[in-house]
Amino acid sequence: MRETTRRHPQAGDRDQTAPVVVITGGSSGIGRCTALLFARRGWRVGLIARSADGLADARDDILREGGEAVAAVADVSDARGLDAAASAIEDRYGRIDAWINNAGVGFYAPFEDVAEEEFRRVTEVDYLGVVNGTRTALARMRPRNQGVIVNIGSVVALRPMPLLAPYAAAKSAVAAFTEAVRTELIHDRSRIHLALVHPPATDTPFFAHAGARLAEGVPRPTPPVYPPETVAEAIWEAVTRRRRTAWVGRATRGLGLVNRLMPGLADRLTGRFGRAAQVTRNRRAVDRRDPAVFGPGRHSHAVHGGWAESGGTGRQMRMAALAAGGLVLGLWLAGRHRRSRPARA
Repeated sequence: MRETTRRHPQAGDRDQTAPVVVITGGSSGIGRCTALLFARRGWRVGLIARSADGLADARDDILREGGEAVAAVADVSDARGLDAAASAIEDRYGRIDAWINNAGVGFYAPFEDVAEEEFRRVTEVDYLGVVNGTRTALARMRPRNQGVIVNIGSVVALRPMPLLAPYAAAKSAVAAFTEAVRTELIHDRSRIHLALVHPPATDTPFFAHAGARLAEGVPRPTPPVYPPETVAEAIWEAVTRRRRTAWVGRATRGLGLVNRLMPGLADRLTGRFGRAAQVTRNRRAVDRRDPAVFGPGRHSHAVHGGWAESGGTGRQMRMAALAAGGLVLGLWLAGRHRRSRPARA
């Protein structure tokens, strides 16, 4: 672990009483967007990620707007390195009030085409990284008996998709882990709150950073694609209003409900349309490729990934529209099923 040293000329520790949030994966995408939101609302921010350059840029964004931020380089799969990064932030700010386990990597390929080391890497970052982060945060929150930990899940934890077996499995494990640890905190009558946020497909560099082994093209988010600001607001609500679980966006809620009420229909929809909806040959998407599974990305550390304007091929958009139509039908049928059940005495 090493702390980034670049300092903005206007930076100064102005408010030592302001709460402190730590965000893993804070150099780009949802993490960077969330860091900006918390800083704008008066929080001091600790950023953790693998890329020193990305962290320095994210930190400078906050400082330019008059916020407070410190950054420390660490890989969340390295428990000791993550603990050292947390200590550097705690030494600077004196405490940690909220911790957001956001760091993640993806790999797009049919399961049988994913190498063992690729599957293991996704698991180590996306699941064990959350375990390491939660352990690190609890060690600092237990003595004060207060704090909030937010674990970032995914819509694919609610409805797994083809081409994403490692990622879906890791995010499903995150959901189960979060609920298990939450019950332990309840048993202990702890005032530490543990929340879970499931984002939808989001316009971030995640898809450019994901590894892939696809004959059809390169990874893309499945429409509809939501702005990262929507997810950041849900994380804010989880921290400040101590939400238990958030399914962000109608698409997430719809897929989750269909999978829960009509799993066979969900299987058929995702099996038929899910693969085409996640792959593109769009030239801009191909040019943006910057795989960052085993190391930090070389250049793409922005909040947004450019998917809002990229669109897709006509066939991909038709497949997405058909899937959405099937989803609406599933929700309608599920609603009819609930209304037709006799009322309990």
